[in-house]
Amino acid sequence: MQGLCTSGHPAVLGSQRRAHLATFRSKTDKLTHRCSYAAKLAIEIKRKPQRSYVRCGAAGSNRPSLDQSPNLQEGIQEQKSETKWATATVTQNRNVSADGCMRSLTLSIEDPVHFLEGRKMPRRQTGTRWIDSYKLPGQMIGIRYCAEGKEEPTQTAKRLFAIASSPYDSRRDSSMLDASMIEVLVDKNGCADEATLAELGPGSLLSVSQVAGRGYASLFNSYVGLLSAAEDSRPLLLIGMGARGMGPLRAALEWTPVQAHATANPVTLFYITQCQQSAAYLADWDQWREAGVNVQPVYVPGLQGEATASGTGDAASNNNIIQDELEQAIFGSEQGLMGSLGGDPRDCAVLMSGLPGSVTATLTRRLTLEGITRERILFCDFI
Repeated sequence: MQGLCTSGHPAVLGSQRRAHLATFRSKTDKLTHRCSYAAKLAIEIKRKPQRSYVRCGAAGSNRPSLDQSPNLQEGIQEQKSETKWATATVTQNRNVSADGCMRSLTLSIEDPVHFLEGRKMPRRQTGTRWIDSYKLPGQMIGIRYCAEGKEEPTQTAKRLFAIASSPYDSRRDSSMLDASMIEVLVDKNGCADEATLAELGPGSLLSVSQVAGRGYASLFNSYVGLLSAAEDSRPLLLIGMGARGMGPLRAALEWTPVQAHATANPVTLFYITQCQQSAAYLADWDQWREAGVNVQPVYVPGLQGEATASGTGDAASNNNIIQDELEQAIFGSEQGLMGSLGGDPRDCAVLMSGLPGSVTATLTRRLTLEGITRERILFCDFI
């Protein structure tokens, strides 16, 4: 009797079977509940009107941005009516060109951080910050400044401004502050809004909108952008002109994923400017070259700010000159486009910003004829 195993007793075996059966039924009930819930959810989704949005605005916002609404005009009006503005202060107005016309404004945007912590819970941030929406180079903001004789920023700039500091640098500079720190590049010889902003000194008050746009992205495929190009190890061709073009390109060149990409893949920058004295971030060119970027300035004498893009002056003549100089720089080498890229054009991704519309259209057609897929020609200022 002492050697008899009690686990073989019929009563014990029966209780074990009942326990296993109860566990199985519990798991089956949970699975059935999940399947029924999924079926109900699918039915509810089918009943609702389909309206596809891509989340690109402020963090946690599901409303359409300028480039997200099925009706573009409706999207623009909704964006204007629901735009949230935050108070910003100019902390530095830095000269970034030899002639003093290119100015980099450092903005401190009020962005208080709230934390939740307890005895048994680690310190955790509650809610989202303004800077959390800035994820990709090429994203933009709206700016309001104080009109003449006014103390409050009520004059809204007519165009959006690309953030010139990279997302990583902006988050690093903002991490220990109750403010979000960003940089914006403006030109004294640009439009009236830029000329006003270029004269602001430290302490000047502004209002800035939430971050907008998808950064450098394709017009034809919403899944194609700068990040996917870097992940696919594609050669990068960057083309920009003036402050409007160099600001977002500088954010891309200073972005850690692009810097890591440049160590093993060709990255080429063509920057159109009047002369070396008017070039923005000239002091950073050597640093970019050391990181693996092939910096190729394209000097166009007589180029005045963004006059050609705004339609002032002899725009057609200036645009033709820009077009000829740019095509000579990109396609004029012995090996053509392949020599400029350092790789097969069929694998390349192109980033363009700040060019006049006619130049952009003509150059895009030429690039596609040379073998670059049109969905891999990326823009940031089409919103």
